[in-house]
Amino acid sequence: MGLLVMEKLEIFDKVEKIVYVTQPSPVVLVSTVSSNGIDNVAPFAMFMNCSNSPAMVAIAISKKSDTYENIKDTKEFIIGIPKEDMLEKLYKAGEKFDKNISEFEKVNLTPYKSKQLKCMRIEECIVNIDCIFENEIATGNHHIIVGKVIGCDIDKDKYSDDKVLLRGNIPNIYHITGNKFMIDGEYNEI
Repeated sequence: MGLLVMEKLEIFDKVEKIVYVTQPSPVVLVSTVSSNGIDNVAPFAMFMNCSNSPAMVAIAISKKSDTYENIKDTKEFIIGIPKEDMLEKLYKAGEKFDKNISEFEKVNLTPYKSKQLKCMRIEECIVNIDCIFENEIATGNHHIIVGKVIGCDIDKDKYSDDKVLLRGNIPNIYHITGNKFMIDGEYNEI
């Protein structure tokens, strides 16, 4: 009896970006502050944990972004994990704004102070992860920015000592393309 071989289609030259056929990573908001003290918030859909001990996270961002420039200048950033009802704000935060204007105001987000960093946490986010710049790796048109976690908060009603419940309390929000998002497996369009 022979093996059943599934017919395959070569698509590398057919898809605009290979990210459309790989599993998405959660979309997060990254808060930074410029060397001039201007608050910046931008969404990024390339985010991951990269170390447990010490705790480290990574984002992939373009060198052309204000966020990249701010991280390189100040050596700090905050990752905000958004709530399900924040899709319009996530989309709005992706617009190009003048770098001399606070994006918190433009996107209608509420900043509050981190205990250790100059950049601001985001009240509307479920989780805020304070990071100090640790490392950078050039990867094509993006750079992977690794941050050492030095602080973290969560909405009190979402916290649990049970790791399974804790993870279940944090939504999986993915940016698919344009104004299309997926939350916990369901498509949403704004």
